[in-house]
Amino acid sequence: MRPSTHCDHIKAKTDDHRETALQGVCAECHGRKSSAEGNAAPRTKPGRRRPPEQHPGLR
Repeated sequence: MRPSTHCDHIKAKTDDHRETALQGVCAECHGRKSSAEGNAAPRTKPGRRRPPEQHPGLR
């Protein structure tokens, strides 16, 4: 056990800053928890191509 040096939201990605929604964790545990939550988050992939532009003579 290490002393808690970071404040962590119990539920990920929330803006609930009440004491009951926070927990103290060490830096290593906070990094592991945050990494696992980020990896579990749904991935939305933005489109990499622009929509085709209409030919200037057809406007």
